[in-house]
Amino acid sequence: MRYGISAAAIIVQDEQVLLVNHREIGRYDFWVPPGGSLEGKESIFECAKREVFEETGLSVELDLILYIQEFWEPGYHFCKFFILCKAFSGTLTLANKRREEGFLTDARFFSQDNLGEITVHPKILKGQFWSDLKSEHPVTRYLGLENISY
Repeated sequence: MRYGISAAAIIVQDEQVLLVNHREIGRYDFWVPPGGSLEGKESIFECAKREVFEETGLSVELDLILYIQEFWEPGYHFCKFFILCKAFSGTLTLANKRREEGFLTDARFFSQDNLGEITVHPKILKGQFWSDLKSEHPVTRYLGLENISY
């Protein structure tokens, strides 16, 4: 069994959240906030900043940990921290991501209404997230353990 820690940034602009698409035809197709696994001695905040730049070309200023969730797939159990972004700059692009690093196929902003038919992780982004976003003092929420199967 392998274990891991990862971090992602929740980036919001004009009541839309930025998601990246991970797709391998016939195996998986899902959308998530940009993020990935920690490297070396970096913190979850450093990890989220690096991963956002690698996956989207954006530079971010992070605020607070909004959600913590565990994921399990056969042979791998990891914990992911979703960190709310308070500012970002740059131009959205996939140019920083090399093809051999995975199957990241798209990055775009979605309104709540546009999330209906796509698979999104964490699932809270389709509902409660939008209320949490409007809260003046959001609290960190543990989202539990989600089983992942491809």
